[in-house]
Amino acid sequence: MNKQRELWIDAAKGFSIIFVVMGHSGDAAANHYLSWFRMPLFFMLSGLVFKPVDSCRYLGWAAKRTKGLMTPYAAYGMLIATVLLLFSFNVRGFAENIARLLYGGLSLTGPYGVFWFITCLLFTQLLFGFIVRYPMRTQLLLITAAYSLSHLISLTSLHTFNLPWNIDVSLLAVTYYAVGYYGKKAIPALIRRRLTLPLLLPLCAGVFALERTGMIRYSLNMKYKEYDAVVLDLFIPLLISLTICAGVYGLTRVLPLQWLGSLGRNTIAIMYLHLPVNYTLKYLLGADYGLVPFTVIGVGVPLLAAMWISRYPLLSRWYLGHSGASRPAASYIERSAVSRRFSAGD
Repeated sequence: MNKQRELWIDAAKGFSIIFVVMGHSGDAAANHYLSWFRMPLFFMLSGLVFKPVDSCRYLGWAAKRTKGLMTPYAAYGMLIATVLLLFSFNVRGFAENIARLLYGGLSLTGPYGVFWFITCLLFTQLLFGFIVRYPMRTQLLLITAAYSLSHLISLTSLHTFNLPWNIDVSLLAVTYYAVGYYGKKAIPALIRRRLTLPLLLPLCAGVFALERTGMIRYSLNMKYKEYDAVVLDLFIPLLISLTICAGVYGLTRVLPLQWLGSLGRNTIAIMYLHLPVNYTLKYLLGADYGLVPFTVIGVGVPLLAAMWISRYPLLSRWYLGHSGASRPAASYIERSAVSRRFSAGD
């Protein structure tokens, strides 16, 4: 029997990938505000479903995680490079694109602009998977040290140094990841409370109001290591992320959000394809278009592609990182109904 997934987690990932696409639309205001939390939310949700691995099995687990994330990285990278070659017949440009893919990090721009996230996520998972072998006190010390070092890098000239695969950004990402992992019980318990969302929403509104009026100055860009507010870089992203989780959980109890859960289970295709798809369409049309069309196209077309790819196990392994089979998402209402049936002896 397949293990059911929590609908609110998949739906929150669905919202998160929508925010990523919106931020890349060219709308400066959307990008500024969405960058505060869209990547931290991804890392927090990933940490929420992380399962620790025994130290004796770490190397095998690390190899499996690397294969699962880097196979689509290579597949999409080669696909995009090949399409560009067919359009331009520029063999040198093709070789340069392959070299950029191999190095990663800040060298990835244009249609490869979001590839940095995958390698950063991989190193974050590998780092955290190594950290959790130690006693809790040591774990917290290591994570605190990583968070502090990430800000030291951001506040000095080191932030311009392009390390391969954005390895150094994992020093910040592991903190958001850890919050999700350590909050496996606390976060669901918090967002289930009826008073949580009414309390968090005014706090979020207050933060946005303070920034809009100039009383605080805040920005966050993980790819380019622009995070120089040691306290706010923890408080603001997590505050907004928890608010989104609480809101999504509430919506899953009253609305059929399985479609949003489907987005959350196909973030990898949307992450890789939303920029190439929109760049291609803009080129063919010879014109730019606004936030809404960019988002609808950037989410819809890759989602349809993912649904088609999932029908073929080989393509699924290459482009989705799995064999094509997926666990159905389940809402808390559905799970409660199942529990009641078992309690009644059905």
